[in-house]
Amino acid sequence: MTSEPSQPRLHLPRPNRRQVLTGALTGAGLLGAGFATSSGTDILAEVGRSDPLRSVTVVFTSGASREGLDIDMAKRLEPHSRVLPDVDDAGPASRQREFLDRCAPWITHLPEHRRDLATSALLDLWVLTDSLPATVASWDRPWRYIWPRDAAFAAVALARIGSIDLAWKHLLHLQSLQFEDGSFAARYIPGTGKAPDERPSQFDAIGLLLWAVSEVHASAVSTEGEHVEIVALEAMTPMLRRSSRRLLRLTKQGSALPPVSSDYWEVSESQVTLGTAGPTLLGLQALVRLAGHSSGMWGHIDGGVDALGESCAAYEATFSRTFIANGLQRYPTSGGLDSAVAYLPAAGAGLGLDESTLDHVWDRLSQPAGGIKPGHGWIFDQTSWTPSTSLMGLGFARIGARKQADEVLNWLGRHRTQAGSFPEKVSAEGAALSVAPLSWTASNVIITLDELHCP
Repeated sequence: MTSEPSQPRLHLPRPNRRQVLTGALTGAGLLGAGFATSSGTDILAEVGRSDPLRSVTVVFTSGASREGLDIDMAKRLEPHSRVLPDVDDAGPASRQREFLDRCAPWITHLPEHRRDLATSALLDLWVLTDSLPATVASWDRPWRYIWPRDAAFAAVALARIGSIDLAWKHLLHLQSLQFEDGSFAARYIPGTGKAPDERPSQFDAIGLLLWAVSEVHASAVSTEGEHVEIVALEAMTPMLRRSSRRLLRLTKQGSALPPVSSDYWEVSESQVTLGTAGPTLLGLQALVRLAGHSSGMWGHIDGGVDALGESCAAYEATFSRTFIANGLQRYPTSGGLDSAVAYLPAAGAGLGLDESTLDHVWDRLSQPAGGIKPGHGWIFDQTSWTPSTSLMGLGFARIGARKQADEVLNWLGRHRTQAGSFPEKVSAEGAALSVAPLSWTASNVIITLDELHCP
């Protein structure tokens, strides 16, 4: 991905190096542990410690238990399965078969050479979703939580493959977890719905979940028809009202950027980031789209639907004169490039972002193994991160850059674990690292395949 961008090269200031959230420190194992400093200018030394692969996949080892498998144990696993063959309880194998059967019509729309990759993504998503109120990030203990961000992408993926009822069920569960002021905890324990710690809420959850509601609704309308699906949308009224109030209030009806918050880097911040500002835009755009189907839901907003559109337009202008005018860096005027730029094309945000923009970001963030890192200010460990890489692939697919999207899918396919799962990270030498599977990556792969082959 080396095409020359048509726009001027973006200015890249001196990087702000950070310690990483996951696996940068041996034994830390905390997704979003927040080890990093806030946005100062410290240059951190390369961590230089190994980050072993904690599991090659996750499987049912009994009717009620899931475990991560190491390489030796994975040899017992049959191809295209996330259930060990000697499990006495037939429930998991039966549910897995039913899930794949439901996905079969979607798979048949894919070309032959993509069906194995698709099946890997589907099984990874299934094993991290089955019998849970919403999808968890992964199964190793520090990842075994429902992150609203990851769950949003999982819900969209489920809708794309035809599991619309399940997608709505997950979104309704997230709605039940939302606080009255419209905020969400950073993550939730699946069995209790409680936050595992006092980590501050993350503002990107609001916009991404609104985007997911809009995407699931669009998938549902194309399948069931507008009249049927307006009922499901109306069930999301509490989330839509709480979220719209919070977005409009904290952006001053679109005239200001959102408040400072951690984003997908899961570190403390002192400035608003692209990873927060971008999803805020997606949320406002989603509200405008949804208002076109549900005009009666917006009486709580002064000016109603018209005011909602005006606020969205105002925020687009705010975003353009800050982040876009300064080269789509991590912070409004600094920080270097960030893979969060892919949120925008991946969600169809428009704003004139094109193939050359993504090519430029890809080239600057590329790593030795062939994927990309989250951003210019990331640590020096030279690993490729599959959530960022796959999100960029989705961005390419949605703007019609098929060649680049296919290259990303090819890379992800080559760097699956021995059991066929997508790991969180890939070393400079091409080895899978950290945890596998990762639901966000699997979801991105599914949505990308759907964009490319299931119009």
